[in-house]
Amino acid sequence: MAQAGTAGFGQKNKRREAVNIAVLSVMFIIYALTFTVAKFYDVTYPYAGLINFCLLIVLLFNNVNISRALMNREAEIYVLGAIILMAGINLYIVNSGKGAFFVPADFLLIWYMSDKMDISQRTVRFFAWTYMAYLLFYLFIAYPRLFTTFENYKYNTNTAATFTIYTMLCAFMLLEMLDDSSGLLLGLFKVMILLKGFQLALWHRARGAFVMLILFMIFRYCIPKKWWKNKVLYVLLLLLATLGSLAFVGLYVYVGKTGANFKLPFFYKEVFSGREAIWHELFTLLVNDERPYMLFTGIGTNFELTSFFEKNVHNAMYNFVVIHGLVVFAGILYFVYKRLWNLRDRMIGNRVALTAMCALMAVFFESYLDVDLIWADYALNLIFLLMVINYGSKCD
Repeated sequence: MAQAGTAGFGQKNKRREAVNIAVLSVMFIIYALTFTVAKFYDVTYPYAGLINFCLLIVLLFNNVNISRALMNREAEIYVLGAIILMAGINLYIVNSGKGAFFVPADFLLIWYMSDKMDISQRTVRFFAWTYMAYLLFYLFIAYPRLFTTFENYKYNTNTAATFTIYTMLCAFMLLEMLDDSSGLLLGLFKVMILLKGFQLALWHRARGAFVMLILFMIFRYCIPKKWWKNKVLYVLLLLLATLGSLAFVGLYVYVGKTGANFKLPFFYKEVFSGREAIWHELFTLLVNDERPYMLFTGIGTNFELTSFFEKNVHNAMYNFVVIHGLVVFAGILYFVYKRLWNLRDRMIGNRVALTAMCALMAVFFESYLDVDLIWADYALNLIFLLMVINYGSKCD
């Protein structure tokens, strides 16, 4: 009877993993089409958050026994529900566009489920191969033709470069998995891929993409591995990746108001090129005497900026604070800190997991300057990197 029960449990795990693979495959197809087919991007862009939310809900019910978690009074499920509900209520209070709800909701669901999915090492390898196959297709077939009709694209070359680097970091996981078995040739291929990334970032003058790639290399190849084992340094890294982003906003605005400025080499852009005005204006909307409650509810998206033509906060953590308020931001930090702390044990002594963590940290810090960490079109990449750290530890 015990063997029959064990077999039945194994079958359930296989079914859950099959559903997970199907959902993640759908997300990958959407991801590939979004940045390869212009018309697909145009049609799906307004609904990307909603599409992700629906797929994440399928993953949630597939991997988590909600009723059991509620009956057992598991704290996380209640915190998750409360913060997502709060995000919706806040947007209603400030009369915001309701699509903004999916940004914190999707982000919370990804982090909540990151250690709860039925995923095997074989599945992790499958998606690593898929990323690599798509990267090579994109670089050598799709990309050379991509911007021949540039005016028809809603995303610009800067976005295309950032997408390419983010995809490259995900594909790089495969190279780490194969590292022991392929020797010198694989090492040369790694160098070629990284050089191609730098060439693309500089060609498109994409500061965000360049920062993401250079930070990945610093984290992966310059920081001693023993530093990752140091609990104090690791906590400091997490604080810099999150709260440090808000401190950067304040410092950037302060220095920008002094009038100091200079051009960045290679990018032909000034260091202070508009973000300081956007961030300051958003702060004045958030902190005001007429509606002091907005510090806790956020300002939503029903506003117009005089400093920029679109409602882009250009900083992931600041986006949560300004649009959704301090309460929702605190709930997000609860899951981010808890998961990242637990992931520390998985990556110590494991090259593949450490490489994924380096890529993840690179995206966190790149999102000082943009919202790529929380952008709906990149949700799959975040899921994949967390998946590698959680479930790919035996791929080393």
